[in-house]
Amino acid sequence: MSSSVDQHIVNFNRSFETWDIELPEDVVKNRQRGKIVKSGWTIWYLFGTDETGKYLDYYASHRMTNDRHVRLYANGSSKSLNSYCSMRRVSDDPEENKRLENEFWEHNERVSRELESKGFGLEGDEHPSTIINRALISSRESHRRVTKGSDSED
Repeated sequence: MSSSVDQHIVNFNRSFETWDIELPEDVVKNRQRGKIVKSGWTIWYLFGTDETGKYLDYYASHRMTNDRHVRLYANGSSKSLNSYCSMRRVSDDPEENKRLENEFWEHNERVSRELESKGFGLEGDEHPSTIINRALISSRESHRRVTKGSDSED
């Protein structure tokens, strides 16, 4: 890549260099949105601009770690964005447990809407573990469909 590449591109590529993943040069040049499916990862990305400057948003999913949703700025700064919670807190108190369950699903359903609005929804060509995980945690309804007939209570 050329030496004039902004820091957000450098930081993205550095984050995934262990898996030999980087943004293709034509994507960077044309500021295209896209998706990378490689080495167990599914990574959606898009370019944009806000009050802080040029940015690269990405959502990365791998079965061996928690999902991450990050905004990398061209100036080198970054911020975490909402991502799915893969585990939920529980309580022995039935009322508290129900509240915690509702919070978990409300958060994940909000994340699903955010990801869909950014074009980071499933299209069927993602890593299989990403598809399964999303089905299990993206919404109460998808969880019920996937676990129907299993030993799970919900």
